[in-house]
Amino acid sequence: MLLTGLHAVLLVPYTTRAIDSDLDKSKYILLNGSNGGPTQVNIQNLSATQTTKYGGDSAYLVIGSGNGQVSGSFNLLDFPFDKLNEVLGYRTDSQGIAHHGNQTIAPYYAMYVLSHDKDGKAAWLGLPRVQFARGDVNPQTNSDNTVTSTDQLTWRGMNRKDGDIFIQGSEQKETTETQFQTALFGKQVLTSLEGAGTPSLG
Repeated sequence: MLLTGLHAVLLVPYTTRAIDSDLDKSKYILLNGSNGGPTQVNIQNLSATQTTKYGGDSAYLVIGSGNGQVSGSFNLLDFPFDKLNEVLGYRTDSQGIAHHGNQTIAPYYAMYVLSHDKDGKAAWLGLPRVQFARGDVNPQTNSDNTVTSTDQLTWRGMNRKDGDIFIQGSEQKETTETQFQTALFGKQVLTSLEGAGTPSLG
C-alpha cells in the first residue's frame, strides 16, 4: 500500500510497566500540524529473521515465524517540552527543570499513526506497546540562515499481552477510525484525528 503524508500521531501511556497493565487514556498526547509537527515515523524489523535450511542439495525449508525485534524512529519539528520529558521518563523538579540519569525509566506507550493512501483514504498504523529513547541533541550555530535542531526519538516495540506487536488498518476495507482505535487502545480515545481531535466520552 502506497502511503502519503503523516497527518497525526497519538500516544497513550500505560498506567504501569506490567504486561497486563491498562492504558491511561486521559493522558493522551496528540501530535499533529498544530502541535509538535511530526515529520516521520519509521517502523523496522516487523518480521522475524528468515533462515533457509538446506537438504538434498536444495533449499528445503524457510524458518521465520513470528515477529522480529520491532523498532524504529520518530521525528518531530518541535515536541512540546513537558510532553517530551514525560515520554522519556525524565524527572521534573519544582523549578520545571528536567533531570535524566541512572534512575530514569521511560514509560510504555501505545502509538497510533494516521496516514493516507494514494486515493486519500485513511491508513492507520498501530504499535500497541513501545518505549521511547533519545540519543542526540544537536544545536548548531545560525549563519546567514536560521538553523534549527529538531527532535529525533528512537523506540522499541514489545508484544502486549495478546501477542500483538503491530496492527494496521485502511478505509479501503471500510474500517472506521473508531474501530481501529478500539483495536489498539481498547476504546475510542479521540473522536477523530482528521481534525484537531476531541476527547471521546464514555
